[in-house]
Amino acid sequence: MLHNILYSIMSYNNKEQTVGRPEPEFKIDIFTVFWLIIGFIVSWLNMWVILDSMEIWSYLTIIFTTIIPTVIIALKNRVWGYGYLIGFSIAGIPFSFLKPPYGDLFIGWYTFATSLFIFVILWLIFWKAWRSLSSIKQV
Repeated sequence: MLHNILYSIMSYNNKEQTVGRPEPEFKIDIFTVFWLIIGFIVSWLNMWVILDSMEIWSYLTIIFTTIIPTVIIALKNRVWGYGYLIGFSIAGIPFSFLKPPYGDLFIGWYTFATSLFIFVILWLIFWKAWRSLSSIKQV
């Protein structure tokens, strides 16, 4: 019995090697759609803050409301993080076609372009770099 307890403790401390393991393909599930909708709502609220204040700091909130939540969500599941970021980006398109005080052309396309640019950067860092690392054979 003591042997089984020690074995379970030792096996719990052994971390699984992630480098060198093949990367699973993208699988869109209901939670990806959920995070896409949440990203859309957060983006819409963020664009309203920008429209109401029209100050430089408000434009910088796009960076904080995209990168930080995306990384936190992606720690659980990377595809969910991408869903959040794509939802955030897509929200800029309909917002750009609304007339003030309900929307603004510049703010909508700025949100779309900025979050799409951040999506590409995060995708290159976490998808391409991770694939490169996983192809390295460790001895």
